[in-house]
Amino acid sequence: MPVLCDTVCVWALYFRDSAYRSHVLELRGRHGLVVPDTCLLEAAYPIYKAKGVGELAKYSEFLRHLPLAPGIQVLETVYEDFMRALDLAGEHPDVFVDEAGNLCLFDAILASVWLRVRLPLATSDKRIVSLAGRIPELRGRVVELEKRIP
Repeated sequence: MPVLCDTVCVWALYFRDSAYRSHVLELRGRHGLVVPDTCLLEAAYPIYKAKGVGELAKYSEFLRHLPLAPGIQVLETVYEDFMRALDLAGEHPDVFVDEAGNLCLFDAILASVWLRVRLPLATSDKRIVSLAGRIPELRGRVVELEKRIP
């Protein structure tokens, strides 16, 4: 069964020195990865912060080739995912509103996609992991990403 990926997985696929890269590549080889398109978009923010505007063209090229890579499927977000994301944010503000009061909309969209596809989710985000204990459809559907020495 393939594994649904979060944005940390995208970072690990893009940056060879990511502490999570080894685990993500292992999951890709063993199960295959399903990457929501919104995670690809969200990853642009930390990539820009880490490397600057010049890196965005390189990331764009990476995205052009990503759907062709073996063991990777890019999953399109659907309208219902956005509606459910807003519902989830309202129902679980402790998960989707951060300490500064900011709405973590990308996380809510990921959770909505997770509910739709019901694949195991690979993540290092403890808040997202906590949903598996609250939402019966998600119980047992978490792969906690491990940091490994690159």
